[in-house]
Amino acid sequence: MKLTVIGGGPAGYVSALTAKRLGAEVLLIEKDELGGTCLNRGCIPTKTIIASLEQLDKIKKQYFYQKSLKDVSVDLSILMERKNSVVETQKKGLTTLLKERGVKIIHSEAELINPKKVFLKQNNEKIQSDRIIIATGSRPAQIPMLNFDGERILSSDDIWNLKSIPESITIIGAGAIGCEFAWIFHLLGSRVTIIELMPRVLPMEDEEISKTLERLFKKRKIEFYTGVKIEDLKIFENSIELTISNGKKVISDIILVSVGRAYNTECIKDSEIKLGKKNEILVDESMQTNIEGIYAAGDVNGKWLLAHVAYTEGEIAAKNAIGSNEKMDYSVIPSTIFSVSEVASVGLKETEAIERGFKIKKGVFAFRSVGKAHAIGEIDGFTKIILDEETDTILGSHIIGPKASELIHELSIAIKFKLKGKEFKDLIYSHPTLSECIGEAVRDIYGEAIHKIDR
Repeated sequence: MKLTVIGGGPAGYVSALTAKRLGAEVLLIEKDELGGTCLNRGCIPTKTIIASLEQLDKIKKQYFYQKSLKDVSVDLSILMERKNSVVETQKKGLTTLLKERGVKIIHSEAELINPKKVFLKQNNEKIQSDRIIIATGSRPAQIPMLNFDGERILSSDDIWNLKSIPESITIIGAGAIGCEFAWIFHLLGSRVTIIELMPRVLPMEDEEISKTLERLFKKRKIEFYTGVKIEDLKIFENSIELTISNGKKVISDIILVSVGRAYNTECIKDSEIKLGKKNEILVDESMQTNIEGIYAAGDVNGKWLLAHVAYTEGEIAAKNAIGSNEKMDYSVIPSTIFSVSEVASVGLKETEAIERGFKIKKGVFAFRSVGKAHAIGEIDGFTKIILDEETDTILGSHIIGPKASELIHELSIAIKFKLKGKEFKDLIYSHPTLSECIGEAVRDIYGEAIHKIDR
């Protein structure tokens, strides 16, 4: 069987590797760079930068240094060199992996001609295929008045082209991307202001999580305005002025627009594949479009715009294209954000559980009650666990604090396998560890938390 994958990001390359492992002849078409947004402009670059800057920030906050260390500055060029090195290492590894597995790679723009044929624009070649997987991803969305110019009004793609650290930056949008870049630029020394249309930062997260992150923003002197919209824009020679609906004028050197993503569906523009209201490709649980034999995985289908979801969707799309009948399960997907504090969640939020008719109980435990948090100098945040009182099963968990992105997976397992809270609370945790916060949060549901103090 011949399988063509359009797009070499997380969904695309996993589709290609999976199909090849199952015996298909695989062609992977990528117009830009392998790894997609995640590897080149998203997950890996941002976390590399954050990791570097947080090390310096931690040294400055501890009490074993010489006072002169406070004056250490960041060399942006060296920081970017490290980021580029990490990205290139990952990209070379991915390229080697695909080639060693026998996946043929072509760098070209592609256009779907029919369910069995793809046109390659670079060399005017037509590729015949038995099955096609579309994994073309997404790009930064634009909003009226703030058109990207690549110099002063930037997308999250453009931001990597900066040659110097701005004295000030205004970030439009307080979702995951906006909050992560707010942290990056704060650590770089910029004055950061965030503008968000919704009533709170991270509006899609648990409300207590949002409130805690807002408090940490204030502690770090990161300004934010929520529940406001932009009413006017003025561009001067050395600054940009935004007027927002509360009457405030926000002035900064540059603006970063991070208000969501737009779907890359240009390759199917003349096809009969159905699109949703936001121009996403509509798929069923098997990742198949309305056209038999054509599948769509990753950001482009608009389900969950997360790399780890794209991996799984890509695997399922490939298996089904080869002849399996697997379905995507979205019920237990961990989400992680890397800002002033790490944020992670899985399962239902408290409000969602109540809206669905569950009678809930919850346990909350603060990191400041855990010895390891004090040892590493990161005591802000908490773990929150939501339980169905009737069945004693864990419904959801929300963590803000150190290593939240790693800790959340223990709760993912609990939710996936419908563990009972009373069983879960009897686990013995190594001491001193941050994961003790989970054990104590579960015990708090039953009033048995040993070390609990007020947050």
